[in-house]
Amino acid sequence: MKKLSFLFLLLASLSLQAQFVQMEQKALIDQERAHALAKMLRQPMANTGNYDIKYHRLELSPSLTDRNLQGKVTTYFVPNQNISQIEFDFTNQMTVQSVQQRGVSLNFNQTNNRLVIDFPQSVAAGTLDSLSITYNGNVPQTGLGSYNVTTHNGKPIVWTLSEPYGARDWWPCKQDLTDKADSIDIILQYPKIISGTENTGVSNGLLTDESFLTDSNSGTEYKISTWKHRYPIAAYLVAFAITNYTKFSQTAGIVQNFPIDNYVYPENLTEVQNNSVDFLPVMNYFEQTFGPYPFNTEKYGQIQFGWGGGMEHQTATFLVNYSRYLVAHELAHQWFGDAVTCGSWHDIWINEGFATYGEALTREELDGEAAFNAWKQYATSVITSEPGGSVYVQDTTDVWRIFDGRLSYKKGAMVLNMLRMTTGDTDFFQGLRNYVNNRRYGYAKTPDFKADMEAQTGLNLTEFFNDWIYGAGYPTYSIQAGRVGVNTFELVVNQTTSDPSVTFFEMKLPFKFTDNNGHVFETKLDHTTNGQHFIIDAGFEATAIEFDPNYDIVKGNTNMNVNLAIDENALSTLKLFPNPADQYFWVQNETADDITQVRIYSLDGKLIKTVHVDFQHIDINNMSQGVYLIHIHTKSTQIVKKLIVR
Repeated sequence: MKKLSFLFLLLASLSLQAQFVQMEQKALIDQERAHALAKMLRQPMANTGNYDIKYHRLELSPSLTDRNLQGKVTTYFVPNQNISQIEFDFTNQMTVQSVQQRGVSLNFNQTNNRLVIDFPQSVAAGTLDSLSITYNGNVPQTGLGSYNVTTHNGKPIVWTLSEPYGARDWWPCKQDLTDKADSIDIILQYPKIISGTENTGVSNGLLTDESFLTDSNSGTEYKISTWKHRYPIAAYLVAFAITNYTKFSQTAGIVQNFPIDNYVYPENLTEVQNNSVDFLPVMNYFEQTFGPYPFNTEKYGQIQFGWGGGMEHQTATFLVNYSRYLVAHELAHQWFGDAVTCGSWHDIWINEGFATYGEALTREELDGEAAFNAWKQYATSVITSEPGGSVYVQDTTDVWRIFDGRLSYKKGAMVLNMLRMTTGDTDFFQGLRNYVNNRRYGYAKTPDFKADMEAQTGLNLTEFFNDWIYGAGYPTYSIQAGRVGVNTFELVVNQTTSDPSVTFFEMKLPFKFTDNNGHVFETKLDHTTNGQHFIIDAGFEATAIEFDPNYDIVKGNTNMNVNLAIDENALSTLKLFPNPADQYFWVQNETADDITQVRIYSLDGKLIKTVHVDFQHIDINNMSQGVYLIHIHTKSTQIVKKLIVR
């Protein structure tokens, strides 16, 4: 009873965990989609492709009680060609007061969420130049959008979240996925005290200076916080938050020490500190797995904010809470999404699928195989709940498709798991590290990841990527399994596909053979055609055969028919001779059970030859040297023998 009770509790625990994971991931994905929807339905991006951003300095004075923001952004840039105008993405709802080039005021206009600036003289290609843009106004209200002024526990908070197109709501920038600023400074000026508590401003990078000034008219004391970030960064990853944070820090780093700085609402401090025992193990594991934390000369920040999920702002992740798997998802983004950023929204899976797999790997590493398998089983059930859908996003005008939890998140993650199964752990994880190193601080697309994995593994992964990234749907398997020798088993595997875009998924299929004495034999079979036969020598008399025991493959419900009975008499009385053979062989039949057919298979399951009942001897004169499987059918049974051809 004790063992039964433990098993019941374990299964119940895994079921509850799967339900919790489903709710947590759905909340995260729904929030990200809802946030992006408001942005992507707005007007198209500006023409910003003719210059390269080098540096931004953002000087921001936000109100903590309303949406008013005063700002000055100084941008250093280098034209890719001679230019007489320059454009930035910036909302029409904020007012640009002036634009200056080296102290000289320039003409400009705001139209269609673009700031277009005229130069008095063309700026030559390759010339480093700069502009300072001063602006103010009430940042437009976009729901769960780019700029929010709310409260927590009665205290004001302002925070930003700009993915994918929200940065232009609160600062003039360049939002396309082609150009990262090489570095940024963010200087925040805000009231030091509100409602009797001191405020703290947080942003990307390191806090390098903090000073104070007093308004001579109002007597209000302001705090000025200067943050410097010296890594390339995409516009949508620039962020800040201000409220009455309490900070506590941890030291991380397996190569180089750096802080994990946690900025928490005071009312949640005890809870977060209790959860913080999980932070270092996750960081250490990701460094061991993906390579050193990409921004380890600065910090990793975890900043609480008022949104229903998380956002992977570079070195300054914003979190609604500090649950292990939300922490893991957003932390994984520092490698996959921040250090390497998707080069188009078609390829969002190399942000979100990778971060979701980071969650799954955290389960495997910290919670064990059962938790990892439960997650994979749950993810597959979600993926196969509908027949179609590719990981690659064909229509980027549909935000619900871009941030599709079934496809961009879970299927993207399970594709990585299947790639890992295909390549083996050593090549898979080294390939991930190579990808991060090769594409570090830039943008990447699916072909870039494919190229890095092929270079590491030596495999041609075109078929795999065509099926699982660009193709839609999944396979459903039908498997016949039977014993054909004392320790030998035959598997015949067929599949159908759920979507016509893929006619056949070529896959390595995992099987597990066990008996009642604790013997285990595991193998992966290279399934390349329907009706393929596989002969497996398990090394013992297996009593059970399992297909995909660890839920590693995305697949529909499998129809598996297993018959482990065998005619022991036929096994001993049906013989091959001569064996080895060079020109021909006979099947010696010492029973009255007539032979109806003999099939010859290669060891990889390919049918070489079929001979029917009227044979005298079987000609093998044209067969290459090697070992073959001779499948003998009688009226009542079938067995398999090995033949050596020399």
